[in-house]
Amino acid sequence: MAEPVPAFLALVAPGEVAVTRSRGFEASHRFGREGTPADRYGHASRLHGHNYVVSATIAGSIDPCTHFLVDFRSLDDLLREAVAPLDHRRLDVEYTALGDREPSTEALAVALFGALAPHVRSRLEQARLLGVRVAENDGLWADRREGGAVEVTRAYAFSAAHRLADPQRDDAENRRIYGKCANPQPHGHDYRFEVTVAGEPDPRTGLVADVKALDEAVAARVLRLFDHRYLNAEVPPFDRVQPTAERIAERIWELIAPDVVGLARVVVYETPRSAFAYAGPSR
Repeated sequence: MAEPVPAFLALVAPGEVAVTRSRGFEASHRFGREGTPADRYGHASRLHGHNYVVSATIAGSIDPCTHFLVDFRSLDDLLREAVAPLDHRRLDVEYTALGDREPSTEALAVALFGALAPHVRSRLEQARLLGVRVAENDGLWADRREGGAVEVTRAYAFSAAHRLADPQRDDAENRRIYGKCANPQPHGHDYRFEVTVAGEPDPRTGLVADVKALDEAVAARVLRLFDHRYLNAEVPPFDRVQPTAERIAERIWELIAPDVVGLARVVVYETPRSAFAYAGPSR
């Protein structure tokens, strides 16, 4: 699962430090308020459950006496109190903070930010709440940041082969530039990529993104083309453009941008040690 800190680091002011703590809870839910078309949310309209993880990030100045921002056990207490009404509950029925909104990750992130922010201000001196992340699982999470921005991120994966070598360069030059990736035979990766959508939650549903529609767009425009393929030979434009992770992130953006309102960025993980983020022009 993606780490909770990076989404909020841009909000840390000079001279401040950020601290993130996480807490899990287990809950059930289903999508589809009364009057909603039965097929709108796909299998999410059936009652199901998740092992959720809530992460809260606070920021402020280091206390010169304790050398802490705050005693993180105090943040743990606030998280425990905020999460208690959700733990081992049916969210769409029992978590009243949602109101009439669907029990989506973004609606939960917004509700939990609202529950935590005043207590951070009143009980954690020198700290303010930068953001709350709610992760439904390893493939779906939402962030509510200080200032009101809300993002939803969905993770996907495909397996593919590639080789990095410019036919206009000789073998020695390709080896110098691309290293082992220029070996004569292709190699491969289990690529993971994340698609992040940002926007204002719908006032009626609380949703920022239609995850079912996003899944369908990614499956049709990316996974169908990329999965179990030799990128250089089978996936344009990589027959003429080097299939680096940077270019793969750019290409995924180009393929899904026409169908995804509020597309904020694409992040490609070629290996667990490397991540490549791309944000294309807004539409």
